[in-house]
Amino acid sequence: MTLIRTFVAVLLGDELKKRISEVQNQAKKFAPDVKWVAPDNFHITLKFLGNIREDALSSVFSAVESAVKDYSRFEVAVGGLGAFPNPKNARVVWVGVEEGHDKLASLAAAIDAKLAEQGFPKEDRDFRSHITIGRVKDRRHVGKLAQGISSITAGRLGRQPVCSIAVMKSVLRPEGPEYLPLKLVDLS
Repeated sequence: MTLIRTFVAVLLGDELKKRISEVQNQAKKFAPDVKWVAPDNFHITLKFLGNIREDALSSVFSAVESAVKDYSRFEVAVGGLGAFPNPKNARVVWVGVEEGHDKLASLAAAIDAKLAEQGFPKEDRDFRSHITIGRVKDRRHVGKLAQGISSITAGRLGRQPVCSIAVMKSVLRPEGPEYLPLKLVDLS
């Protein structure tokens, strides 16, 4: 039985990825112990499913289609730099979503509810819209990273329409993950 590492996301356009990458490059100077996300992989995760059986994909597609059927297109604006749970104890470095968070949270909740009907565990944390740009692997330089995050001005980086939701496959490779869309579901 084939397992596929799967998540549901909003994909970002090339121009926005380029601007986020510029902020990421500034942050890299402060954090040698961070596994930086490849710019091609920047996205906004709505639901992480983990490893699922290939024969379960059709029910995932149906659940996502059902969850988003009443949603119309909207815009997100991206900007700001931070870390989870906080810069002094960073585990994830992110760029924020300044506008469109409420719509993203609503979409994430609808997708979560429909997938729960298919047997997937419901999220136990509040949805926080963000774009992961790095994961802290070694905590030795986290203080320097916190100072760097506070010194970088990452104001409004851009905006883009959200026209579809993607069910994604994540292939883990030694050089880093490769994300491939399995299905795009258009918003009305």
